[in-house]
Amino acid sequence: MNQDQTNPIFILVQIVVPVGLGFLLVYKIADIRTKTTHFVCPACRSAFKLSKFQIAFAIKSGLLNERIVTCPACGYRGSMPMVKD
Repeated sequence: MNQDQTNPIFILVQIVVPVGLGFLLVYKIADIRTKTTHFVCPACRSAFKLSKFQIAFAIKSGLLNERIVTCPACGYRGSMPMVKD
């Protein structure tokens, strides 16, 4: 049996580091999107921003720069385009 595969450093490098880097990447993308974009509700025309958590888990609608989100003003849930600030 190879001792390198049971070494804790091997586990750290092979599992923990890539998962951590993945979470860091998602956080940075959500941070940039939160600072530079907002949504406009098609029902009530109110403009609003989402939190980093909401941006990270917003469902893509299939079109470029469009997500399915809920308007905080009127409660409408549907696909809304992301508008650059």
